[in-house]
Amino acid sequence: MRYLLAFSLMSCTCGLSAQRSWTLEQCLQQAEVKSLDVRGAALTSDLADKGRSQTFWNYFPDLNAGATHGYNYGRVVDRFTNTFATDQVRTNNFWLSSDLVLFNGLRKQNEHRQAVLSADAAGNGLEAQRNVVRTLVVQQFLDILGLEERIRSQESLTQLTREQMERTQAFVDAGRLAEGELFSARSQVASQEYALTDLRNQHARAELLLAQTLQLEPTEVNDFHVEAPSLGALAVVDPVSSMEEVLSNVLQQDPAYKQAELQMLSSERGIAIARSGGIPSLSFNASVGTGYSGRNTETVGEPVQAPPIAIGYTAGGEVVYSPNYTQETQTRPFAKQLDDNLNESLGFTLSVPIFNNMRNKLAVDQARVQYEQAKIDRDKVRDMRRRDVQDAVLAQHAAYDQYRSADVAVGSAQRALDYAQERFAQGAISSLELSTARSDLERALAGRIDAKYTYLLARSTLDILQGLPVTL
Repeated sequence: MRYLLAFSLMSCTCGLSAQRSWTLEQCLQQAEVKSLDVRGAALTSDLADKGRSQTFWNYFPDLNAGATHGYNYGRVVDRFTNTFATDQVRTNNFWLSSDLVLFNGLRKQNEHRQAVLSADAAGNGLEAQRNVVRTLVVQQFLDILGLEERIRSQESLTQLTREQMERTQAFVDAGRLAEGELFSARSQVASQEYALTDLRNQHARAELLLAQTLQLEPTEVNDFHVEAPSLGALAVVDPVSSMEEVLSNVLQQDPAYKQAELQMLSSERGIAIARSGGIPSLSFNASVGTGYSGRNTETVGEPVQAPPIAIGYTAGGEVVYSPNYTQETQTRPFAKQLDDNLNESLGFTLSVPIFNNMRNKLAVDQARVQYEQAKIDRDKVRDMRRRDVQDAVLAQHAAYDQYRSADVAVGSAQRALDYAQERFAQGAISSLELSTARSDLERALAGRIDAKYTYLLARSTLDILQGLPVTL
């Protein structure tokens, strides 16, 4: 049987040599790059980081500039000459303004601290999503390895059954066995081949599922194959970590729990932010501006004397004249008007909330409710992680015990099958009894393989939860 197993291993290796082999590390890297959930979590983390930067810059005053260009028609008071205009007047305005909040109940400080916590929570959320993808990839990778091992085992058993059928054929031809034994042997071969085909179909399906998780192109799926690690890496050893030790490590390293805890702290800051709405605020503002008016004129040149203007009469009836001078005017130049009309202002604004329809009180109450909800969410994650750890540790210990028992069962079933083959060759037992011995070995081998990969999956799950490198 050892020679047949070696032959089947060589055949399987040769058949897959033309395919591209993916290691677990390559699968993990590909899945993290292609996963839409991971990419979405990365964008969420990036947005949270931008929000944190915004709250930092909110400490600084703003600066805004503005300009207008317009024409006035009809009767209007020109703001620069303070005269009535009834014709078309062109106006321009230019200004700079800045505002700085000096005190608003520590709102900005709490908003910044909340944004820092939210950004850290989003970063842990990204890592938590990566852990979800890693766990899925490891599970699918191990499913493929387990099926490959079962296929190799089934191929060896099927080859043994074929050889047994050939010996049965020889015994029937020699008249040492009834022809019914040959029919039974052929049925056993067909059953073994059916089981082998079913395992190969499961293996193809498992490879397709992993390829879909990696989001490979259709051309890549056809050549997709996983590369099994060395046999030593898949060894089943007695677990030594206690449940309490593992749980402590998980709560310290698990990004999902860290995310929930940071979100709770962020909600706590929300209460302080809501309270600031009921505290007086003080702000400082400054502005500088200037403008231009098409109605703003100035004289040009020297005055020119014109005929005097009669302004009245004396008591004796003589006409009284007033000197009359004329002088040319022009619109005052643009640059000069900007300089003339320059104005600056500084001011402080104190706002004292007295009554605002209970908005501040209700905002604080809502923030408290959100904080309590965040605490419950944090506790839910902690309880879920506790259950995950307990399940994984229990599964690891149980799988280890099952593996040891299955290993003993395989050895016993192998010896029983060898003994049954010898007795069948001597005609002491029927083919049905030989088939029963072979089925016992098949079940023992399958049980050992299942226990082995259940153990490896539980161990890998605990490593992921504890933030350890994902290896087999």
